[in-house]
Amino acid sequence: MDFIIAFIPALGWGVMPILAHITKASPREQLTGTVIGAVLFSLCLYTIHPTSLTPIHFVVSFISGIFWAAGQLLQFQAFQKVSVSIAIPVICGLQLIGTTLFAALILGEWITGYQYAIGVGSLLCILAGVLLTSYQGKSAGLPKPLPVPIIIMLVCSGLALSSYVVINQFFHISGLSVILPQSLGMLCSAMAMNLKGKKRLRFSLVVRNLSTGLVWSIANLALFISNGLIGMAASFPISQASIAIACVGSILIFKEKKSPQEWIGILAGITVLMIGVGMISMLKP
Repeated sequence: MDFIIAFIPALGWGVMPILAHITKASPREQLTGTVIGAVLFSLCLYTIHPTSLTPIHFVVSFISGIFWAAGQLLQFQAFQKVSVSIAIPVICGLQLIGTTLFAALILGEWITGYQYAIGVGSLLCILAGVLLTSYQGKSAGLPKPLPVPIIIMLVCSGLALSSYVVINQFFHISGLSVILPQSLGMLCSAMAMNLKGKKRLRFSLVVRNLSTGLVWSIANLALFISNGLIGMAASFPISQASIAIACVGSILIFKEKKSPQEWIGILAGITVLMIGVGMISMLKP
């Protein structure tokens, strides 16, 4: 049952970028709609299941929401520059490096030599899968390697989204106590970002992204619950199976043209990635 919960974020985060991209909204509109959906979800959840919030829990989770908003805006902006199937593997790979190594080395979730051997081997498999999945040929229409500004955008997004996960785990904050203050941090950040925006938000496109926020919220809640059940070093890599869903789903739904070589890379990458996920999922602290 623990690992079933751990796979919910993979499904939610795999579908989320596809839903956001379908709306054809601007990055700020996507972020605003997603955040409002997340806030509504957190308020409903808090009404049904009130949780006590200490000042430190509130502040840390609020800051976590700020990191998320920054990383997610950059991710949405990246989708305007490159396809979802190219951006997601890079961002998720960086998240994997940051969160898993933080959990293993700083939080001490890997203790024995066996855990380190399996953990490092599984990370190598996952990262190899990410590289294979993000392989791009001429059909991608982009220079190889990717332009530096796009790489910087993807790196900053990955680092910010890693920080939103690890900061709560560092202070041992998990489960329902995270959700409400985190969503408020997301909302305040989105409002601040919109103040700097030059174009007015289109209400209809913001509303379309409420479902994106709902899907993200369910996945996010499942991740923090899973962190408490099996540890972040295992739960977060499992959630990155979302790469497979996002890549294949975006290619099929948006009818991206892929050469046979690219399809081989994608399918091989997904296979290797899932092998790595399977290995690391066996590592309970």
